[in-house]
Amino acid sequence: MRARTLIWIPFLLSVGTVSWALLIAGLLLLGAVILAPAMADVKSAEYTRNDTQATVQLLDQQLQLQSDFTKAASTDPVLMDRLSSRAFNSQRPNEEALILDPAVQQQDRSVKSLLAESLKPVEVKKPAPLNPLLELTTNHALRPMLIMLACTAICLSFFLGVKYERA
Repeated sequence: MRARTLIWIPFLLSVGTVSWALLIAGLLLLGAVILAPAMADVKSAEYTRNDTQATVQLLDQQLQLQSDFTKAASTDPVLMDRLSSRAFNSQRPNEEALILDPAVQQQDRSVKSLLAESLKPVEVKKPAPLNPLLELTTNHALRPMLIMLACTAICLSFFLGVKYERA
C-alpha cells in the first residue's frame, strides 16, 4: 500500500499537473469575479420580490378586513352609529362617555386607523446570504487584483504547459 502512494507523488508534482491546476484555479477565480456581482444582484432582486410579496399580503389582509367591515356596517345600524361617533368624536345626548386615557382623544380615530390596528404584521423572507468567499470578489478594490491574479495563473499555466510539451 505504501508503494502505491509513493508512485503518485512524481505525477502530482510534475509540471503538467501544476500547469493544469493553475489553469483550473485561474478559470475558477475569473469565473467567480465575473459571476459574483450578478449573484449579488439576484439576491437583491429576491429581497425586493419578497418585500413586494409581503406588501401584497398586507394589502390583501386590508382588503379582506374592509370587505368584512363593509358587509357588517351596512347591515348593523348600531355598529354604524358607533363608528360615526368614533370617527367624529361625538356621542349621543342620552349617553355619557368615560374617558380613561386623555391621549386617545388626540389620536386618529377613523375607520382606516381602526382597520390598520387589526392588521397582522407580515415578515419579509430574507434570501440566503452570498458565500463569504464570493462576497470578497464583489469588493471593488480587490476585483482588479483578483482578475490580474487569475490571468497570471492562466498565462503561467500556458507557459508551463508549452515548456513541458517542448521538453
